[in-house]
Amino acid sequence: MTHGVPFDRPTLAIVAGLTYRERSQVFNRWLLPAYQTSIRWTGNRPDAEDAITWVLVKEMSRLKLPELVQVVDEQLAQSMLEAVARHWSERYGVSGLRCSSIHQTEAASLGRPALSFDALTDRLTADQRLAIVLRFLRRRTPSAIATQLGVASRSSVNLLFRALSVVAGRLGLDADPTDLAQASHVAAFVGDIVARRKPLRFDVAPAAWSALLAATHIQAAIAGNDLPRLRFVRSLEDIADPGGFTANVTPWRIWTA
Repeated sequence: MTHGVPFDRPTLAIVAGLTYRERSQVFNRWLLPAYQTSIRWTGNRPDAEDAITWVLVKEMSRLKLPELVQVVDEQLAQSMLEAVARHWSERYGVSGLRCSSIHQTEAASLGRPALSFDALTDRLTADQRLAIVLRFLRRRTPSAIATQLGVASRSSVNLLFRALSVVAGRLGLDADPTDLAQASHVAAFVGDIVARRKPLRFDVAPAAWSALLAATHIQAAIAGNDLPRLRFVRSLEDIADPGGFTANVTPWRIWTA
């Protein structure tokens, strides 16, 4: 017996009979992939956690078990994508039509692992990839990147925007690397997510939105960034089941960074 979970009932095993019978089974199977989806499309923990909590409140209360695993999983996956679409529409003014590209991108990659950092950046030029590495992995400021590359500070901001636009294309998103009108807004957004802050909101133009989504995917692809915090996982207990199924919830160290 470990953390209240008997060894003969491993909560991460394939659900017997392909049917969910307990909310703990749903929670344990859903949490990590849902969080990884959320962080890929928001790029920062506070917004990812908001989206996860919204789904949990919306869906767990109306779960009718027993139910087929496929039915519940599809319902929760759609609700998760709806949550991240709401994030962009309500906080950044992105239209519902453009938000539909989130569903399309996820559908196109169904059954495949999320793209790694190397895969996301494999179409970049040497200077573009260096700008991404320095900004996201080394956490250098735009001015420091400009100094290293021997260019003006504004040029490094534009280089970052163009690099992110190429990554957006790699994701299958419409991108325009020549539309630099909001390049400074994108650079500020990147600065916030790299510093692990909730980004400031602004009304985002289509070209800038593609670049922002590229940034969120790059940030999520960095090792450890797509794992939820222990404090957050614990906070989900009462929301998921006020009646208390926590004795059957997978030990926290499995889920968290």
